[in-house]
Amino acid sequence: MTHRLGLLLPEEARDRRDELIALCAQAFAGAPWHEPPLGVVRTVDRLLDSAARRPDFHAVAALGPDGELLGLAAGWTDTALSGADPAFELAELVVAPAHQGRGLGRSLHDALLVVAEAGPALLMTLDVPELTDRYARWGWTVLDRRRPARETRDYVVMSNP
Repeated sequence: MTHRLGLLLPEEARDRRDELIALCAQAFAGAPWHEPPLGVVRTVDRLLDSAARRPDFHAVAALGPDGELLGLAAGWTDTALSGADPAFELAELVVAPAHQGRGLGRSLHDALLVVAEAGPALLMTLDVPELTDRYARWGWTVLDRRRPARETRDYVVMSNP
């Protein structure tokens, strides 16, 4: 299936809320995330809240031939992961399961980092080889391991200089 990448403006992201929820529900239902439906809704609403209030919000969408959402990468500049110096935070990278394993995630990732502010980039993901190895292949290195409040799983913070 063919796709095209394009910037997704904050208002467009909000207009696609239901589509984003459906995409994330598909992508995060299985391993390694096993995210329940309410968790998916919270994830999307957190992302859209950030889109609404951050002037530095950036998102890149992969759209199918009929404009359907196949994937999304989004982030913003913050100090939440660094604890000090501002850095671009890759907050979400999601690809519909039917389109995984074909390089779409890497394309979204690379396109987002191109439009992000210059400087260091950080992300936080589950501390599982499936994810950490993928990001390592894409140039990321582990900076820290954490277990955020109210979480039962371990996470890593990774950097892409």
